[in-house]
Amino acid sequence: MKVKQVIVFLLVLCIAGAVFAQGAQEEDDGIVRIVAISKTLDNPAFQVGEQGAVDRANELGNVEVEWTAPSAADPVEMVEMIESYVHRGNVDGLLVNSLGPAVDSAINYAMSRGIPVVMWDSDAPNSDRLTYVGADNYEGGYEAGKLYAEAVEGQGKQYVAILTGVPGAFNLQQRSQGFLDALDDLNVDYEHVVTVAGNDDLSESVEAVESTLRGNDQINGFFFNGPWPLLVDPSNLPVMVERIENDELTVVSFDTLEDQLRYVVDDLVIGLVGQKYYGWGYQGVTVLHEIIENDAEYPEFVNTGVDLVTKDGGPGRFSVDEFYQFWEDFSFEEEPILP
Repeated sequence: MKVKQVIVFLLVLCIAGAVFAQGAQEEDDGIVRIVAISKTLDNPAFQVGEQGAVDRANELGNVEVEWTAPSAADPVEMVEMIESYVHRGNVDGLLVNSLGPAVDSAINYAMSRGIPVVMWDSDAPNSDRLTYVGADNYEGGYEAGKLYAEAVEGQGKQYVAILTGVPGAFNLQQRSQGFLDALDDLNVDYEHVVTVAGNDDLSESVEAVESTLRGNDQINGFFFNGPWPLLVDPSNLPVMVERIENDELTVVSFDTLEDQLRYVVDDLVIGLVGQKYYGWGYQGVTVLHEIIENDAEYPEFVNTGVDLVTKDGGPGRFSVDEFYQFWEDFSFEEEPILP
């Protein structure tokens, strides 16, 4: 063998040995590497979930969490992200907030490669995922329908519009169905006029609400199955505000983020139904860690519950003042849900 060939051969051996040693170190260092994929990065609810994930990882001590999202709420990009993490090979588990059925194939691919997948916020029930950690979105929508029915009792026929996010997102479909079923069960005289999409984008959602109201004077009810238009100043929603102040429109919304509370204070929204945002990350990491480290088994649905917020509160509800205090103190403590 020539000298140059020997040198090249030895270099290849050294590189291969280094790669093998690095791989062995990654495999044996005891760190559980979790990637959490959110729908977006700019939704404050998801940011609270991220804090919960980081806090739980710090408590456990041997967990690293990478929190990421598509550049826009794009199912195709989410699929590509999941597949890229599977190919990367040093991911022990995935927490995924699904953007719809198009993501199922990527979830199935990760599971087939031995990477456990746990859903949060938005489930993918027709995929091979192990479990879903979050609120019962149907129940939350149903509670929103009950709040609406209570507010419009005796006010005649309701012509209701629904604002949604990305069409096809399972959690949003559940909320809308729960809302309408509650109106049916409570014998509200109503017509579901239209569902419009804001694609999880604040400006698109504001425009969807305003243009829908401008285009139909008959609409006297609106259900937002996500928080989007209520995360901006009310001055951006002049048509909505005017209709409410003239007693021509009733609005109820999903989510209980701090920016939304002012709408309840100002009597622009009759009530909010919220999820346990901190628990998305905190309990999601807990469940996935138990599955990875201890082969734990959880039911297909780990229900973290919902919160109801109205201006004055009452049985089973929080007042706005009480919920403002939660946000001010960031007092969203959770006890780990163990198998």
